[in-house]
Amino acid sequence: MRYDFHTHTHFSDGVLSPEQLIDRAIENSVEWLAISDHDCVNGIKPARDYVLENQLKINIIDSIELTAQSDFGEIHIVGLNIDPENQSFINLINLQQQKRWERAEVFDMKFQNIGIDGLLNELKRTCKQVVTRSHIARALVSLGHVQDNNQAFKKYIGKKGRIKVKTNWIAMEGAIQAIGDAGGISVLAHPTRYTMSNRRLGYLIEEFKINGGDGIELAYPSLSPDKKAWIELHRKKNELLASGGSDFHYPNLKWSDLGRFPYIDPDTPHVFDLIKNELQ
Repeated sequence: MRYDFHTHTHFSDGVLSPEQLIDRAIENSVEWLAISDHDCVNGIKPARDYVLENQLKINIIDSIELTAQSDFGEIHIVGLNIDPENQSFINLINLQQQKRWERAEVFDMKFQNIGIDGLLNELKRTCKQVVTRSHIARALVSLGHVQDNNQAFKKYIGKKGRIKVKTNWIAMEGAIQAIGDAGGISVLAHPTRYTMSNRRLGYLIEEFKINGGDGIELAYPSLSPDKKAWIELHRKKNELLASGGSDFHYPNLKWSDLGRFPYIDPDTPHVFDLIKNELQ
C-alpha cells in the first residue's frame, strides 16, 4: 500500500490544482492520498469529483493542516479523515482564513512603510483561497523586489527578516478538539522542522498527547535516520500512531515529490489502521 498523508494544492500554498495533484499521485503509484491544505478544505470536493468522473483508482482522504499555537510556538497539525462539511469546523476554518488575510494586510502596511507598494493587490490577484507567507514571497518576486522565494524569506519575512507580524492562531488543544469533533485524527506534522531544542520538542510531543493528539509524522522528506529514530522513541513513549507524507507543494522538487519519504516499518502502529477501520 503506497500512500501520502500530507499534500497541498493551489487552494493553499501548493502550485497544482487538485486534479493535477491526483494525476501526479497516480503517476507516482500513490493509492491513498490525503489532501491537507493549510486551514482549508476547498480542494477536497474537486478532487473527489475528478476521481469519480474519470473512474480513477485512487482513494482520497479528506484532510487539512491546521496552524496552531502551542506553549512552544507555532505548530502544524494534520487532521486526517475529517468531515469537511462539519459546520463548527467550517466556522473555525473561516476564522483562520480571516486571520491570515488580516495578517497579510499588516504585512502590506509594513512593506508600504519601507517603500514597497502593491503587495496586497498582488496577493488578492494570485491567491485562490488561503494566503500564506509563501504567497507573500512569490508576490515580492513578481513585483521585482527579490530574485526568488528564498531571498524574500531571508531578507524580509523569515525569522531573521526585516518585517515581523505577530500570529494569532487557534490554541493547540482547540485545534486537536476541533479535528476530533469533525471525526478526524490529529497528527503532529514534521516535528523536527520546528525551531526548538530536542528537550522542548519532547515536551511539545508530550503536551500534544496529553491534549488528545493521535499521531505524529514519523516519515517526511529531509528527515535523517538519527532524527527519525529520535521521533520513534518519543512516539512510543507517548503511545502515538505513526504517519508519513511528502508535504508536497511543488512538482519540481524531487526530494519532496508525492509518495517520496522515508520507509515506516509495517509493524509500527499507524494512523492508517484507524482510517481503515472507520472506512469499513
